Amino acid sequence: MPKVVKALLFIAYFILLFFIIRINSTVIIKWLNKSMFPDYTIDPGQDFHDSFFNGVSLIFTITIFVYSILGTAIVSIVMIDLLMFGLVFANQMKAMERNEFITFSELKTIASPKEILSFVDVSPAFALLIAIVTILVLAGIQVLIVKVSKKINFYVSRRIRIVLFVVSLSVLVAIFMKPNYYNTHVLKFEETHSHNFNPLKRARKDGYLPTLMNTVKPTYMDRPGNYSKDRITQISKKYSKISKDINKDRDKSLNESQTFLYLSESLMDPKQLPDLLLNETPIPFISSTVKNNIGGTMYSQYIGGGTANLEWSVLTSFSLEVFREPLVVTPYSDFYADSKNHHTILDFYNKNKVALHPYTAHLYNRKTIYDAIGFDEFHYLDHGIKHTEKLGTHTRVSDEALNKDMMEVANKKDVGLIHILSMQNHSPYNKEIPEMDYEPEINTDVFPKKKEKELFNYLQGIHASDKAMKELVNEWDKSDKEINFLFYGDHFPSVFRGTENQFKGDLLHETPWFIYMNHGRSEGGIQLDDLSPVFFVPVLLREGHYYVSAYQGLMDTLLEKGVKRIGKDYIVSDEGKIYDKDLSKELLTVVDDYRIVEYDALFGHNWLPGDFYTEIK
Repeated sequence: MPKVVKALLFIAYFILLFFIIRINSTVIIKWLNKSMFPDYTIDPGQDFHDSFFNGVSLIFTITIFVYSILGTAIVSIVMIDLLMFGLVFANQMKAMERNEFITFSELKTIASPKEILSFVDVSPAFALLIAIVTILVLAGIQVLIVKVSKKINFYVSRRIRIVLFVVSLSVLVAIFMKPNYYNTHVLKFEETHSHNFNPLKRARKDGYLPTLMNTVKPTYMDRPGNYSKDRITQISKKYSKISKDINKDRDKSLNESQTFLYLSESLMDPKQLPDLLLNETPIPFISSTVKNNIGGTMYSQYIGGGTANLEWSVLTSFSLEVFREPLVVTPYSDFYADSKNHHTILDFYNKNKVALHPYTAHLYNRKTIYDAIGFDEFHYLDHGIKHTEKLGTHTRVSDEALNKDMMEVANKKDVGLIHILSMQNHSPYNKEIPEMDYEPEINTDVFPKKKEKELFNYLQGIHASDKAMKELVNEWDKSDKEINFLFYGDHFPSVFRGTENQFKGDLLHETPWFIYMNHGRSEGGIQLDDLSPVFFVPVLLREGHYYVSAYQGLMDTLLEKGVKRIGKDYIVSDEGKIYDKDLSKELLTVVDDYRIVEYDALFGHNWLPGDFYTEIK
């Protein structure tokens, strides 16, 4: 073949190739955007920002990068399409289950395929088979194309591929080193500084890829305007004195007790939803314990997810609501492992601290986080969890089985704090519990008929949780030890996704919580509704008459002033949501102190000394 003809063919080939890759990239962007909408159907009346259809340049560059390595256009395009199909499917699932989109940090979960597949009821063996077959087919096509290309003497030289590799890699490095610059100037993403209460709703206007890029290097929390070393010094002195005054009326250390922090997966009280149930509650014991002890309802921003975030708030007493976009931040995955400050309730204990979770340890970076904050042991599936019995055809370890492991740990010598994350009532809810003595009567006038069976199965599950909890508390009534048991549901189950118009306001965001203290210490205790989990430990310390550190002195001051939740520019009290501009100067100062402390600990200079969080004066 004459060189001129061959050169012209190569030019035509690359023009056609780039045209095909561009069309393919455009289709990918279209489906990524569709993945945020029910049934992949964009509402005709949906408003779009300029960035909505942008992102083709990034998909195009990634495809060229893969092509430069493989050298075959068909395999490169098919491989990109398969990866993007997986992202489209996963994003649709998360959008429908949790009203959230997949963030950049969550792409790391590809390292835990077994755990991801369990959420969609696909066996790892079947998924592995599909993956192997796909790889073999692509490899076969690759080999065939290479042989044919050499036979007809028409293939892209190594030199050209190296040029494509260097150029595409340089572009990708530049994009991910300065993702916000690329997002603003190329994708036309318009960043807003208002509190984003519904990230998916905004993502449906901005487009998926620009929204994803906004999570690569985000600003999680705005720096408080009055954050300075002098202010930090003032805060340290102020609350050291306050904690000292508080401790004059307290008589013991938390270390003298045994404390349980029990997160009950997806637990809610169906009787809190008007007319949902036509018969009795499935959780009579939990409801009566809430009413007769220290308890109430906890505010959870999430439906069907957010467990790690709520757990983090309980352990640290740091609020997620002060962040720019609290619904798309996961401290464990995003930043907490690298934070300079890892002070938590664990600091109150010299005795052993143990965490139990009857599931994998690979999600949400828990192994690294638990080691950083000072847990002595972490028991999870295939590593310390001995009892794995399940309810009926359920796939999750039952609460009854988990409680056996918990009590075995509790009965060991010198164990002070036990942190428990249950899994029994996690989705999916298509599994049944035969021979259950409770059958809920669901009012399908207020709940979708098509989800009735799922809700039925879920309600039977929390009835089993209620019975397991009753057995547990009865055991503690007999114990000679001083026991504190903090129990809370982390969020509503995903089966309630889509019922927001039926159950308005915060009805789908309030879950039961209580603190049970044996020997009658919690009977007739304080009732607090719509309470942020950041206040659980402060309530425990106050109601148990335990000594506080300077930091917990700050939390106690907020409690004393009626604060139940703290946001970026507001608080919530018995009077409802109150914005900063309407707060008294005295209260605003204390609230600002809290925000400054959280910023200093997580994103600032960590100027506050360690004893601010740990020392009892």
